[in-house]
Amino acid sequence: MRYVGIQTQIWRNNRNTVILLLMFPLLLLGMVLGAIMVLDWIGYFCWDGVCPPGLQATTFHWSVIWEYFFDAMPFTLTMTALWFVIAYFANTSIIRHATHARPLERKENVRVYNIVENLCIAGGIEMPRINIVQDPSLNAFASGIDINSYTITLTTGIIDKLDDAELSAVVGHELTHIKNRDTRLMIVCVVFVGIFSMMVNVIFKLLSGISRAPRRSSRKGGGGGIIIFLLVLLVWASIGYFFSSLTRLAISRKREYVADAGGAELCGDPLALASALRKISNDPGLSSVQRSDIAQLYIIHPDEEDDNDMGLKGWVAKANIIFSTHPDTPERIRLLEQF
Repeated sequence: MRYVGIQTQIWRNNRNTVILLLMFPLLLLGMVLGAIMVLDWIGYFCWDGVCPPGLQATTFHWSVIWEYFFDAMPFTLTMTALWFVIAYFANTSIIRHATHARPLERKENVRVYNIVENLCIAGGIEMPRINIVQDPSLNAFASGIDINSYTITLTTGIIDKLDDAELSAVVGHELTHIKNRDTRLMIVCVVFVGIFSMMVNVIFKLLSGISRAPRRSSRKGGGGGIIIFLLVLLVWASIGYFFSSLTRLAISRKREYVADAGGAELCGDPLALASALRKISNDPGLSSVQRSDIAQLYIIHPDEEDDNDMGLKGWVAKANIIFSTHPDTPERIRLLEQF
């Protein structure tokens, strides 16, 4: 397995981050435009079955479409920007609270600090924060968006059960994520997917509330028009969620291969990382964190690792690798052993 070079990977991740930041508002506005076009086609803008002059169903009226679109654009962009800023800068505390992580003091474990410091010096990487999760299983992940928030989180199990070479390899893997700016790219992906997920959930709740509410006859067809409008939005939001999720998963899988190669180079022992992955795959832990957006940060995803072993879900996961956040662990080990 040939590593592409740290500066090349940093450039690619920075480029992808910018592309995502530019493409997402365009995708969202495209969804709004598409929803307005569908509503115009089905005659939604004809009130109480009476169409204003020049408006008929099953045809597009572009002057009306553009008028509604430009009215909706400022609201759409403002709400999206507010959500993105809040989620982007709150991600560190969200991850810490979801995993129940706490800072690891140097005096608690000099061994871990020495391993991290030595690898940072060797790789020319700024020293990140080190967090620990009280969990006897084995796992680790990197997080953060800048030098002030970059963090490596380790379980007590991985610290206690891996030898120095294996733990160094795991830390090297996570430091590569930080140096490559993987963590920042993934936060951007997670926030974008989260916006679509939020839209789907909100629309479902609105539809559920409308279906349970007593019907009123104050305006003939008013309730039906709202339901049609929400159903159209639900379809577009679901499509956006599906394709943005596929993009996030593809980026997540690729970054694991790159981090494996970078970590192997940083610690100088690819077999140690292969051995660590083999041990972690037997007991990945952290499954108590019921958030897939956080679980994708782990060096091995607990649920997907369980799927590799048994059941229909595991067979589907193997047959449809595009729906996994991580590449197949045996394949990662095989590549490391050929490094």
